[in-house]
Amino acid sequence: MQLFASCDINLTHIESRLKSFTRDGPSFHIDFQGPVEEPKIQRLMKEIKVLSGVYSVEAMAPREALGFPLNIRDLDLTVDTLDGGSALINEDHPGFSDAEYRGRRDRIVQLAKAYRHGDRLPFIEYTDKEISTWQAVYERLQDCHAKWACTEYREMLQQMEKYCGYRANNIPQLADISDFLQQRTGFTLRPISGLLSARDFLNALAFRVFYSTQYIRHHGNPFYTPEPDVCHELLGHVPLFANPAFADFSQEIGLASLAASDDDVTRLASVYWFTVEFGLLREGNDCKAFGAGLLSSFGEMEWACDADPSEECREMGSMKELTKPTVLSLDPVQAAKQEYPITTYQPVLFCADSLQDAKTKISHFCDSLTRPFFPQYAT
Repeated sequence: MQLFASCDINLTHIESRLKSFTRDGPSFHIDFQGPVEEPKIQRLMKEIKVLSGVYSVEAMAPREALGFPLNIRDLDLTVDTLDGGSALINEDHPGFSDAEYRGRRDRIVQLAKAYRHGDRLPFIEYTDKEISTWQAVYERLQDCHAKWACTEYREMLQQMEKYCGYRANNIPQLADISDFLQQRTGFTLRPISGLLSARDFLNALAFRVFYSTQYIRHHGNPFYTPEPDVCHELLGHVPLFANPAFADFSQEIGLASLAASDDDVTRLASVYWFTVEFGLLREGNDCKAFGAGLLSSFGEMEWACDADPSEECREMGSMKELTKPTVLSLDPVQAAKQEYPITTYQPVLFCADSLQDAKTKISHFCDSLTRPFFPQYAT
């Protein structure tokens, strides 16, 4: 380490590997910034060679990496995989036959498409009908959060109510929330007009950016939405981004996704699913919800957290054949390969001992992935 510092070379990653062909002890693989031909790097290699116990020093070819955003402005280049306006409203969507609703969605989507980094987040003047939909969801979830949400979520939700305009008769604005989060943990929100690939979505987390929709589910069925909406984002995801441990491990997943292989992105997306979307935290003898898919759905919360989910709950989630889910201790390696449904409740869930426990385990999992480099976030 002292040699790297004395030669003014930025060391970005070091790991030891036991190899059967090494003469004595492990081999060390070191990543650093700069071309091997640079004089100071050549000098460093010569100085390492004369150290006691060093048998050889070899320079490997630079690792090739897939294209990925290098800075937060590069997120402007992200392209939706599916438009969030009318294109998402299929025949089975509650708003399919509602021309007014479809038009409203399209107008909100256009605002998100026009957004560029540095712009003020779009202000949406929500209608009375939209606020009534939000209120129905907000009030229904309050009792569920009191019983089944983790302590960290409830604490942060109280802060959102105090500083960000969270209340039953008001849909908060992304700009107010983003300003609050940036002061707390450095996270910001960015409007999105539709669904993204797992890679693009996770890449944004590396820059402490969370993509959020601004349109709301159809008023005809306020307790159901086939895709993420402002209720899911603001009542499920956003509060915990004000918690430092949660913010850190969310970014850890994002950093690991930069230039990752397609297979590793799939693994990371599964880990994200079983933590950020459907994760549980142990509190005493109970498992409490910290995943957004649970926190934004009263049915999902009851199914995941109640000791004896009601028959109505099980039927609503297409779980008539199961009495309750299988809850496993969080193991990111297992979560990365665990299959999951997207149209029913989850038959398998993972519970961490704490947010810090989740952060530590996910960090170790990310370090185990084969990566072309090990990025660091410069604030």
